[in-house]
Amino acid sequence: MSSHDWLCLVQHAAGTFIHHNRCLSHVREQLISPQTQFPALTLFLGKGHKDVALRYVFPDNQITPGRSGLRLRLENRTLYGDHPILIADCDSHLTPLAPEPVDGEREEIPIFWNIAADRNHLDILLSRLLFLFVDVVCIFADDVGGLDAVRAELTRWAALGRNVSSLDHRPRVLVVADSNGASVTQDILEESDFLFQLLRSPDVPEVFATPNLLQLRTGNLSGAARFLELKDELLKALDLSRRDRRQDGLLFSAAHMDEYFNHALHHVCRTPQQPFDFVRSSKRNAGRDMDHSFHLKEFLGLTSVQEWEYQAAYIASTLLVDAYRPGSHFFNPAAIFDSFYRESCQAAITAVGMAPSNCQLIEFYLARFHKRLQLGQGPSRRIHKTNLVQWQNLLVGIRTAGFGHPVEGAEYQYHIDCCVLCQSPSINVINVLPCTAPVRAITIDGGGVRGFIPLRFLQHIQLQLGAQFPVQDLVDVAFGTSSGGLSVLKVFRQRRSVDECNDTFADLMQEFFQKQPPPRSIWAKLLRAIRCWWTDGWYDASMWDKLLQSQFDASQQMFDTQPVSGTKVAVTTTARDTVLLTNYRRNTVKPDDGVPAQQPQPPCQLHCLSRQSNVTEAKIRDRFFPPIDLPGIGSCEDGGLKENNPALICRSETRFMWPSRLEPGTLISLGTGSANVGHPPGLGLARRRRSKKRGFAFRVYDFFMASMDAKEAWKKFLGQLDEATKRNYHRLDVTFPSQEPRLNSAGEVRWMTSLVDKEARIQVPPALTSLLLASLFFELSSVPQWEDGFYHCIGTIRCRVRGNIFVDALTKLHPHASAFILGEETLGISPYSDAVCEMCRRYCVPVRFAVKELHSRITLSLRLDGEQAQPLGGFPLSLCWFLEQQELYWSNTQGLPARTACKSCDMRVHRKNRPIQPPSNYRKRVRYI
Repeated sequence: MSSHDWLCLVQHAAGTFIHHNRCLSHVREQLISPQTQFPALTLFLGKGHKDVALRYVFPDNQITPGRSGLRLRLENRTLYGDHPILIADCDSHLTPLAPEPVDGEREEIPIFWNIAADRNHLDILLSRLLFLFVDVVCIFADDVGGLDAVRAELTRWAALGRNVSSLDHRPRVLVVADSNGASVTQDILEESDFLFQLLRSPDVPEVFATPNLLQLRTGNLSGAARFLELKDELLKALDLSRRDRRQDGLLFSAAHMDEYFNHALHHVCRTPQQPFDFVRSSKRNAGRDMDHSFHLKEFLGLTSVQEWEYQAAYIASTLLVDAYRPGSHFFNPAAIFDSFYRESCQAAITAVGMAPSNCQLIEFYLARFHKRLQLGQGPSRRIHKTNLVQWQNLLVGIRTAGFGHPVEGAEYQYHIDCCVLCQSPSINVINVLPCTAPVRAITIDGGGVRGFIPLRFLQHIQLQLGAQFPVQDLVDVAFGTSSGGLSVLKVFRQRRSVDECNDTFADLMQEFFQKQPPPRSIWAKLLRAIRCWWTDGWYDASMWDKLLQSQFDASQQMFDTQPVSGTKVAVTTTARDTVLLTNYRRNTVKPDDGVPAQQPQPPCQLHCLSRQSNVTEAKIRDRFFPPIDLPGIGSCEDGGLKENNPALICRSETRFMWPSRLEPGTLISLGTGSANVGHPPGLGLARRRRSKKRGFAFRVYDFFMASMDAKEAWKKFLGQLDEATKRNYHRLDVTFPSQEPRLNSAGEVRWMTSLVDKEARIQVPPALTSLLLASLFFELSSVPQWEDGFYHCIGTIRCRVRGNIFVDALTKLHPHASAFILGEETLGISPYSDAVCEMCRRYCVPVRFAVKELHSRITLSLRLDGEQAQPLGGFPLSLCWFLEQQELYWSNTQGLPARTACKSCDMRVHRKNRPIQPPSNYRKRVRYI
């Protein structure tokens, strides 16, 4: 098979298939700058006359007749130009060939088309696919049966090509015929008659630009002279098409053309009757389908005192950053706005009482900013920043996190030293989840004073990591219920050390129970019960509030700026349904799509951290305190009444925090202890008192206690997971010898701590290993190269933790970890030796491998001890997923720099790009002089 064979129809017993040889990808590799070169595609249809014309129009290319199929070549003279010319040609009467074995270099795509009797496969292939990308269609009339046959072909293609895509592109048509030489007048009459008959069909002007009939002169002329006029007309038509494409926002670079063609090819093979949407195809994995209306409505409420023009300008510049990322194609802003933003903008504008027509002002400013982008005033972030400074009175005090610079020696960590709006000094570190990294999650159960148990487990984890490695650096999201919510807020929201949080928890419990000791005698308990009836609580809630306010400033809010951000925190509480109190915004807000999340209100209605901490202690409040009322939620009680183990909620919420992650890559659930299997909760006392059948009240009590059993909830949760995911989900908990201690049993804390110390030696190492391996992530360094039937991939294993700190922690757990493994193949790369760059101190392990298909899933693992291997967090994954997350389909550049530049790391990665030389037995001769 020739390297120029592009598309070929093949007939199998199972049906008709298309063999795709990825010629556009090969052309992309030949160009010096596929991101900045904008090729023009010409399609030549015919047989012998066509082949002769191609040899004279493009003399620098060796054009020979090929097999029956569509062929593609790059015009050699334009290889280094801004607008290379791509030459495609085929026979207009293409028919499926006999089956041939697939050699691995071609992609075989099945097609399921219902072909009418008067049509063939090539008609659909041309009208629904090729004409979307072709600039000029050149048809040789003498090869297809004369002008009448050309007219019939164009009319048939026009009927099939209506509403073929979301964008309005019409290829130009150049019909080539030999002049009869009778007279010029006769030629003009033939041309007029041809165009008149052709344009009588209403579909032709909608699908094609005005056709042009070129009648070549005959006589004693050389081939070059005879086809000179054809070359001039062809170049003129390409220039006109390029002008139209640039004006309509459809002038694709070589990189974009390659990717859009692949998407369109698969789309046409699946559903040829559906129009191909270029705009949505370009953003199909960038989270553009999320609902923006909630955030826009919130913004309009915060800035309601400002004029609509200021608000519209700010919204438009924000949409510009979202729509036109570095390396993306600059589609027409009207198409972008209609596809992604118009519906959300109209919904938000209507919700605040404005007319939907006000949305036009946003579109106007988006078009204005897009024009500046085309004039080279970008990137879009720079235009947005300029607009922020211009309208700085619009959002005074709101800081922008997208304008920082990478922290030296870190991955996806950014430092902001001043406010973008007012330029006031600011010291903030922003942690961003790498686009290919898994989510690391921790959940903490509720349990009153048994909240010491998860804190003790965290102390053991911190002890293994060492003082230089805070446990907070291993967690992306933390969910807590009841007393676990207090631990989550202290450890991960305030970023206090685990030892400090443990001491704080102990001081709070000791001080509270010293001032309000639990009743001892029967009469004291009876009086307390009577009082509870009137006060709706077993203890005085005001004292607990004062203790919490000593730990959380009454003016502190969940959405306040933190010196170090990154960990998303949620605390569960129970209103009518389970409600989450969060420090993050969901990416989508849809009814019944998960657990209702209490989104932040304007500043005057935000809930203080102290009040939210009161909610986290609702587990104690449920039995001992009255409920608490929160603005916008209502009466709240203990979150453990419905979700004492928040692991399931955390897993379901992950997709709303990071749309590309459906679930955490690693999850650690910290329990507060459970009763022995032979002593289920709530049954011990009753069984001692009565041995006969239990009554209704006891059965109701048992059911109520079982609904809060976090251990059983964890078992049901694991039943929803596959075996690969279960290996990275761990439960750290203790089992009490008999009955569980009461929620206010402060005197048994030391005994519970000793139980944790015994279990931690066994449970902590595998859980910590999963967290450490989930801190590693794989990135492709470049687009995989297709060669010899394989995709050759160059990538890098990186770490979100400082390199030397990570290596020390992993070495302490697994000193004999030997090598990384891809599937079943050992890569022979040590996780320790030469893994940390000596210059930047980041973890950087270059990897090279080859796969047969981009959609095939790969698993990257680490051999720990002996033959034991554990996958890195998030694997298995496909190469397509990495390409889409890194947006390497469109450009090798990301929106934000992931890290500071390091020549040493770059050299290590580039060395992997060198071709592997076969071993040679040749020995050089050395002569001493």
